[in-house]
Amino acid sequence: MEIAAWFGRVDLDTELISLAEDEESMINALLKRPLPAGPSPQPDLRRLALAHGFAADDIEYNSLLRRVALELVHRQLSLLATAEQDLLQAVEALDDMTEAINLLDERLYEWHRLHRQRIVHGRDLAESLCEDETVGPFARAILGLRESRRGMEMEVSARAEGLLPNLSALAGPVLAARLISRAGGLHRLAKMPSSRLQVMGAEKSLFKHLEGRAPSPKHGIIFRHPAVMGAPRRLRGKLARALAGKLALAARMDYYGAGPSPDLAASLEKRLKDIKHRK
Repeated sequence: MEIAAWFGRVDLDTELISLAEDEESMINALLKRPLPAGPSPQPDLRRLALAHGFAADDIEYNSLLRRVALELVHRQLSLLATAEQDLLQAVEALDDMTEAINLLDERLYEWHRLHRQRIVHGRDLAESLCEDETVGPFARAILGLRESRRGMEMEVSARAEGLLPNLSALAGPVLAARLISRAGGLHRLAKMPSSRLQVMGAEKSLFKHLEGRAPSPKHGIIFRHPAVMGAPRRLRGKLARALAGKLALAARMDYYGAGPSPDLAASLEKRLKDIKHRK
């Protein structure tokens, strides 16, 4: 029986080893090796390597193993740095910036109320306090963060439209990016049933429903879609279900590289109109 070792291949019956040509060959073979389906025999690789002259002693063996292991990790990390991972990091950064801005806006509001009784919030408040001697630097910092968020949102939109043309056409690029971020990647979203996509982001409500403490949630983060958010409450469940079905189809088309489909958006629009007309 022959097994693969980090330095080559080992015949367990004869204990003969076939060494790789060099460290580059070892790393390439390790990158291509599939994960084992179950437990495999574990011979004493160190003893075999030393016995066949692969290394002169334990120190040299450890040094070679360390170099190969470090380079293997570097190669594996570089393989993870894909355009999709960049998009996931960008949308997470966008959401973090939004959360930070909301917290800072509240702090600025509480601070300015110590000296004034005007009820102003958000950007208007920050802009009105830019030249204030006390809170001016804080207000300018918030405005700078808002401008950075706007730039990040444009970056997320551009990346999403390139990677997710069909999903972006139906959900909008930012919501499309949030969907794959929440799912853990496009490959997971593409394999997800539409019923799960519909309530993704409403897990707490779903668990409460399963425990009998709340009604079944009708939607999760797809509530941010204008077709659901702007609809009457009595129609949101049906509209969310129809939207989730089309989004699941769009995700599969993007994952398998089907290319942009102009008919998909038209089909969704027709379906949503039919639901509203019947009700």
